Amino acid sequence: MKDLGLLVLRLVAGTTLAAHGYPKLFGGPGKQAHPLIVKAMGPNYPAAVERSGPGFAVGLERMGVPSPKVAARVSGITELGGGLALAAGFMTRPIGLAAAFNMGVAAWKAHGKNGFYGQGGYEFPLLLGTVALALSLTGPGAISIDALVG
Repeated sequence: MKDLGLLVLRLVAGTTLAAHGYPKLFGGPGKQAHPLIVKAMGPNYPAAVERSGPGFAVGLERMGVPSPKVAARVSGITELGGGLALAAGFMTRPIGLAAAFNMGVAAWKAHGKNGFYGQGGYEFPLLLGTVALALSLTGPGAISIDALVG
C-alpha cells in the first residue's frame, strides 16, 4: 500500500507542478494552450497561459530576482519537466530537491508578503515544495521508472 500511496502522491503533485510550469514556458499574450490541456485544466487555465510566459520574467524582475529571464526559464523547466519526472518517478531524489527549492523561492519571494493563508498566500507553494522534498527523502516507491531501472 505504501508504494500505491507514493504513486498517488507523485501523480497529483507532479501533474500540479507541470500545470504551473507550462504557462511559464509556453504562455504569453496571444498564446493558447492546446484544447485538450484546457479541457483537463479547466476554464481558468487559458487566462493563466495568456498572462504568463514573458510576464512571469517581468514579475520576477519586480521582485528583485537576479537574472529574471533565466530564473523564469529555470523555474518553468523545473515545474514542467520536474513535475512530469516526479509523476513518472524518474530521477525522483534530485528532481524532488530541485522542485522543493523552486517552491521555497516561490513561497518566500512571490507569496510570503501575503501570509500563509488565502489568495496569494504561501500555503500552496509550501505544500508542493514539502511534497517534493518528502519524495526526495523517501524515494518514489516500487511503482516508478526509478524502480524499473534500479
